[in-house]
Amino acid sequence: MSSKSMRRQAALTHFPSPIDHEAVAKLSSDEKIAAIAPHIQAIMEILGLDLTHESIKRTPERVAAMYVNEVFAGLALDAFPDGTVFGPEGSAEGRLVLTRVNIVSFCEHHLVPMVGSAYIGYLPRDSIIGLSKLSRVAQYFAARPQLQERLTAQIGDSLATLLGHLDVAVLIKAKHTCVAARGAKDDNALTTTLHTSGRFATSCERRKEFLDM
Repeated sequence: MSSKSMRRQAALTHFPSPIDHEAVAKLSSDEKIAAIAPHIQAIMEILGLDLTHESIKRTPERVAAMYVNEVFAGLALDAFPDGTVFGPEGSAEGRLVLTRVNIVSFCEHHLVPMVGSAYIGYLPRDSIIGLSKLSRVAQYFAARPQLQERLTAQIGDSLATLLGHLDVAVLIKAKHTCVAARGAKDDNALTTTLHTSGRFATSCERRKEFLDM
């Protein structure tokens, strides 16, 4: 697989989000912000907010820019992070690499944040991934409307593509503000999701090692 093909597959994964990639690429960031802001303004006006008030008159533009440039930046395929895969690293063969990444994503059902940590582990074979790359891959997939279950699988599957093998495990623990602020209104609810593949899926010993760490 060519480097370009690998990067595209790592961005798409086998667990795709409901994204129209042609629509994402159709407009520039500035064009998207200009198109979104009037809709945010309309929602605020329907709710009865006074958009002439100094405190909120620029809120539509702020929200539109936040959506496009920050919290939903992971919708674009070309935003998939650059990073380094080092190899060969025979001395690291079979040794579990584990890192923790803080993540903020937005629940795709209510477009409110879920906040937590992703624990990412893999077994090196012929290469290792730079630690900052692990963080950037996790944050890339978090920066879109998401389901926690899908986010967990996307991170794991993407890293498996970059590594060239399946020995990857990802566990996410997150609080969902859609549960805390509405519905059940349970501020203590913590959701845990796990994705394993390769030896983490077939070996109880390897899976236990990951979970214990």
